[in-house]
Amino acid sequence: MPFTRLTKLLGLRPKKSPLVRRVDHLRKFVSYADAGGTPPVDSFDPARMRITFVIPDFRPGAGGHMTIFRLAHFLEEFGHEVRFLVHNPSVHKSGADAAATIKRHFQPFRGEVEIFGKHTPEAEGDALIATDRFSCFPVNAMQGFIRKFYLVQDFEPSFYPAGSEYLLTESTYRFDFDCLCAGEWLHQMMIERYGRWSMCWPLAFDASVYRLRNTRQRSAKRIALYARYVTDRRAVELAFLALGILKKRGVEFEVDCFGINLGDMGMDIPFRDHGVLNSEELATLYSECAVGLVFSATNHSLVNKEMMACGLPVVDLETDSVRAIFPNDCMIFAEPSPNGIADALEKLLSDPLERDRFREVGLRYVQQFDWSASARLVEAALRTRVTWALTKEGNDDAPA
Repeated sequence: MPFTRLTKLLGLRPKKSPLVRRVDHLRKFVSYADAGGTPPVDSFDPARMRITFVIPDFRPGAGGHMTIFRLAHFLEEFGHEVRFLVHNPSVHKSGADAAATIKRHFQPFRGEVEIFGKHTPEAEGDALIATDRFSCFPVNAMQGFIRKFYLVQDFEPSFYPAGSEYLLTESTYRFDFDCLCAGEWLHQMMIERYGRWSMCWPLAFDASVYRLRNTRQRSAKRIALYARYVTDRRAVELAFLALGILKKRGVEFEVDCFGINLGDMGMDIPFRDHGVLNSEELATLYSECAVGLVFSATNHSLVNKEMMACGLPVVDLETDSVRAIFPNDCMIFAEPSPNGIADALEKLLSDPLERDRFREVGLRYVQQFDWSASARLVEAALRTRVTWALTKEGNDDAPA
C-alpha cells in the first residue's frame, strides 16, 4: 500500500517537504482576496487626513519600526487620524497588546492598532501605506482608500539571493503605489527603474539623545562597531577582516561591538561585547570612542547620523547608496575591501587632527536633520497625491 494512502487511512498528516513548506510560507503572505469597498472621497479633509499604516509585527529595538512610529507620531501631532494594521502577527496577540508595546518602547501614539492574518482587512480612509514587501500584498487588495503609498526604507530585494524571494519582493515596486523614500538613492531608483511617482525624506535623529557630550572622556583608539552580523547587508565580516589587518600592521586599537550579543568569538582582537544597547547607552558609547564603523550594503544606515551628532568621526563604505546621501567631507568613504577599510581606520586612528576635522564637519552636516521636518515632507506628499487621486477621479487627463 502506498505510504500516502496508508497515512490517510491512519489519520496521519504526511510530513511536508522543504519545498512545499517554502511555497506555503510565501503563499501565506501574498494570497489576499480583493476586499472591495469604495474610498470615502466626499469626506476628505486635507487638514485631518485618515492615514493607515500596514506594518509587520515587531519587537522592542526594531529600527525600521521606530522610524515608522516616529513619522506616525508627528502626523498625529499635525492633526491627522493615524492607525496601524499589523499583518501576520507573530509577537502580539491583540491590537491592544501591540499598542502597548508602541507606547512603552517606541513613541507616544493615540490611534487604533489592529492585527490581521490571512483575511484582507475591511478598512477605509484617505491614505493607505505599505511599509515592507509583505504588507504590499494586503494593501494591494484593499480598495477602501483614496490613494495607496509605499514607505520605502531600503531596497528589500537585496536582502535575498537571486531567486523567488528576490523577484517576489521586487514585484511590489510595480504595484500602483506612490513611494515615500528614505533618501535620495531609493527615490531615484523608484523613478528610474520602476517608473513610480516618488518623493524622498531624510532619516533624522533624536537630538535630545544624540548630541555632543563631555569629550574629555573620548579615547584615541576605541572603535565603535555596529556588529549585527546576522543582517548580511551590514557586511560585518569585512570589518573584522580589516581589524585583523590593522592588528598585523601594529596599530593600537580596541573595538566596542554593539547591535547583537557576540559571545566568545575566539579571535585575537581586543574587543568589548556590549550586545544590544538602548539609545542613551549608544550615545554614551559614541561620545567615548575615536572612530565609528557602520556599514550598509543597501540603503544608508541611520546610525551614521547618530554617531556624527555625538561628535564621532565615521567610516562607511564607498557605495552608490552612501555617496547619494553624504557629502565628500563629512566622513571617510572606505573602499569595500579589507585593506580599504583598514586604510581608512588607520588614517583616523593615527591622526588626531583628521579626527577633529571629520568630527566638526559631521556635526555641522547633521544639524539640518529633524524628524518633524521629515514628517512634514511625508505629510505634504500624502496630501498632494490624495488630492491628485481625487482630481483624477473626475478628470482622467489630470497630470501624474
